[in-house]
Amino acid sequence: MIVISDTTPILSLLKCSQLGLLKELYGSVIVPEAVYNELTMNPVFENEKTEILECPFIKVEKVCNQEAVLILRNVTGLDAGESEALILYG
Repeated sequence: MIVISDTTPILSLLKCSQLGLLKELYGSVIVPEAVYNELTMNPVFENEKTEILECPFIKVEKVCNQEAVLILRNVTGLDAGESEALILYG
């Protein structure tokens, strides 16, 4: 099973010390670069940054179709991470 995640589920599991559930349930989780950057570069998530950087089952994937991401963002108002996750899924 392929699992692609946005920021919110990962943060929610981190905050309740249950990030390992993703590994138990799915083995690995793919996040687009925008989600990974949000989790590791946003000062709001400084406490969670180290755990994400050291997490071996979170795999970062680049979205090749940036035009589709921009169109989705413009049409829906979603942020970069949400849009990239949906484009990776599609």
